[in-house]
Amino acid sequence: MTKHTTVEMPPMRRAAEIRASSFDEAANTIEVIWTTGARVRRNSLWDGPYDEELEVTPKAVRLERLNAGAPFLNTHASYDLADVIGSVVPGSAKIVGGKGVARIALSTAPADADTVQKIRDGIVRNISVGYRVHKVIKTEGQEGDVPLHRVVDWEPLEISAVPIPADPGSQVRSDQHPAIFVSKEATMPTKTDPAADAATLDAERSRASTITDLATRAGLPEMIAPAIQAGMPIDEFRAELLKRLLDRERAQHPGGPAMQIGSSANVGDQSFEERRARAMENALLHRAAPQIFKLEVDAAPFTAKPLLELCRDTIEWTGRRTYGLTKMQLVTAALEQRSLGGLHSSSDFATILSNVASKVLRTAYQQAPQTFRPLVRVGSVPDFKEVSRAQLGEAPMLERVNEHGEFKRGTIGEAGEKFRVATYGKVIGLTRQAIINDDLGAFQRLPVAFGRAAAQLESDLVWGEILRNPAMADSVTLFHSSHKNLASAGTAISLPSVSEGRLAMSKQTGLDGKTVLNLTPSYIIVPAALLTTAEQLLAPLVPAQTTNTVPESIRRIQIISDPRLDNGIASQGISGSATAWYLAASVGQVDLVELAYLEGAEGLYTETRTGFDVDGVETKVRMDVGAKVLDFRGFYKNPGA
Repeated sequence: MTKHTTVEMPPMRRAAEIRASSFDEAANTIEVIWTTGARVRRNSLWDGPYDEELEVTPKAVRLERLNAGAPFLNTHASYDLADVIGSVVPGSAKIVGGKGVARIALSTAPADADTVQKIRDGIVRNISVGYRVHKVIKTEGQEGDVPLHRVVDWEPLEISAVPIPADPGSQVRSDQHPAIFVSKEATMPTKTDPAADAATLDAERSRASTITDLATRAGLPEMIAPAIQAGMPIDEFRAELLKRLLDRERAQHPGGPAMQIGSSANVGDQSFEERRARAMENALLHRAAPQIFKLEVDAAPFTAKPLLELCRDTIEWTGRRTYGLTKMQLVTAALEQRSLGGLHSSSDFATILSNVASKVLRTAYQQAPQTFRPLVRVGSVPDFKEVSRAQLGEAPMLERVNEHGEFKRGTIGEAGEKFRVATYGKVIGLTRQAIINDDLGAFQRLPVAFGRAAAQLESDLVWGEILRNPAMADSVTLFHSSHKNLASAGTAISLPSVSEGRLAMSKQTGLDGKTVLNLTPSYIIVPAALLTTAEQLLAPLVPAQTTNTVPESIRRIQIISDPRLDNGIASQGISGSATAWYLAASVGQVDLVELAYLEGAEGLYTETRTGFDVDGVETKVRMDVGAKVLDFRGFYKNPGA
């Protein structure tokens, strides 16, 4: 299938010649050859060098403008009527023997007399034709050669007298117009497709809107009009915008930090590539989760770029050309790119993707709801061996010392709970196909899902300790009549049943079996099925009878509710109960549960590599974590009714 691509093309110039001997004194006209269609070398700002060849046939050249009296200008100037020094004689433009010829009527105005006389005398012999390209057949060059652009539909706009022939590579920076590029085998219709024209108009409006938005957010509105009028492609404008921002930063902070990304992040002596990579990373984060990651000023040029174009940028930052690379080759080269020394640096594309995935994942992990947090203290362990958490008993009672009496020595009891941390993890991958398809959702869906899963794991470990009723260091289960923290009979949540639990907690004794701890419940822990009942009990309402008054000390108890208490934890084979409820002291009164991480790897750990199992970038998500109830005295359970 032939592929058609619409590209914004500015008017072009070509050298031509005046036939001095053709001057008609009576009519004040002169004949010009305004094109021969010869092949010339040009250089595109975004595609590199190429050869352009004009087809000079009546079918290929639109002569309507010339034959309607197109202007004859002074060196392509078109900003003032004084620049017009003649016009094409209507109907004189034609194609003869592969050349374009026309007769020019010269101005008789006194202001133009000197220029016209030089043309008549043969002193000014050079002209340049300005034309607009409509359709091109593009043929890729062989190895070492540049592409050939054969223009098969084009339109002369004006003819100009110039001191020297126009530079074949120069471009008139105004009046962008769409040109359709097709493969060499394509046949070219001569009529314009209305649907294509409408699509082109929409594309131009989108380009202008994007340029306006980027420049406005960057605080450089003065760049808008020149870029739109010059027909600057969006990618080229982003690069120019970033350069202008860097120049502005250096001017505002001479001798200081090389650049500041956004409003406050000081990047110190980072290299230009590192600063640009940081801006690209912020743009991807903003696109993945705009409600969390605010767009920084210097990231604006990258916000609308597809992932494939970001691959191209990171490669070209190193000076390597990407011309001729397929999409898959482009992505592969970006992912395998390494800085000097053979190691990935912060400006490499794989590192940028890794940072984005890691930050989205960690943010999702931190924002996931965890109801257990008031019940735990966070600790760390040095390795994966079983550790013991020593629990000191109460200091012995002070005894009265008589005059000249001897101070007696006392001892402190000690107990300990043992546990160990384990490793949990998964590997997630961002494939080359996702990058080519610009599937930015992969940055959001996968890391967010795994971040929440990590938070769920911690919740399962902590609530699992309470629900499974584990054996403690004294070989008695957490909730047991011997521990005096289990109701003798299950009852519903009520003022009497809560009061009974509060009394039991207050009478708990220390390791010496004598010292009364006088613990008070700070939390009532209920399944989702009993949440409303607990709220009704603790609501600060005025009862109809004083006998129903809930004491202030009980109303201060906070509610913790989690559906794991109802449903259990399937991954651990633990069942739940919709009727059982609990009381718990605060961690300031007594140890409750410890959530421990491997030392140096607290929380979530991520590691990234260019994948072998996954054809793209792999991110390993790992947690080294464990949980253990430390003291039964801080809990009380009622099986409910």
